[in-house]
Amino acid sequence: MTLAEQATERLRDALLSGEFPRAQSLTERVAGEYLGMSRTPVRSALHTLANEGLLVYHAQRGYQVREFSPKSILDAYQVRAVLEGQACREIAQEGLSETQAQVLSACIRHGQALLACDEGQFLHEEWREMNNRFHHAIIEAADNETLRDTLLHVERLPMLSFHTIAKIGARPDMNILLGAQLDHEHILASLLKGDEGRASARMTEHVRIAGDLIVNEFDALVPDERADGGLAESLEPES
Repeated sequence: MTLAEQATERLRDALLSGEFPRAQSLTERVAGEYLGMSRTPVRSALHTLANEGLLVYHAQRGYQVREFSPKSILDAYQVRAVLEGQACREIAQEGLSETQAQVLSACIRHGQALLACDEGQFLHEEWREMNNRFHHAIIEAADNETLRDTLLHVERLPMLSFHTIAKIGARPDMNILLGAQLDHEHILASLLKGDEGRASARMTEHVRIAGDLIVNEFDALVPDERADGGLAESLEPES
């Protein structure tokens, strides 16, 4: 794992566990001191986490910890589930090209290879990248510009990035990942058969389950703030 990946992992876990309170400014200096790292990997980590929706970037002020609630996360996942289900329905109706089928099949094989490793040797960043490629390949294969643009907008909402689903916290849950892999396999099989009903239903449920898991983990991490839907404000925002 590179220094940038290590920085991203540690900052992600800190943000999700509430070590940096909602709406707090998070500068390169503060993040660097927290991580004990130089500016280059820290800058990369902040950029990645902003793309994932955990930080907000302001041109003149830098990064800020994003505010979000369990309800907003669940609502967004419900929307994403419907959209990805529709994408699968349209793909099954029109059929996959040979190239599209190859890309999705490669993701399936990659997932199988990753899950064949011992848990202690599991490459979580590779899993995230594979999961990201699979879902984006589905979006592109639908060949629906409005659907694609809407899904990519939804992905930029807090906790909705395709990277985020695979993990919250320090260790992966292999049973959850095995279930996600099985979903991917069934979705592709249904697409190849042109079974729009099964493909759409499986994808919709796949995304809804992911949303439920994310919200449950979020609730467990911030139980004291459920009433107002934010992360614990244990520190004052940096001026």
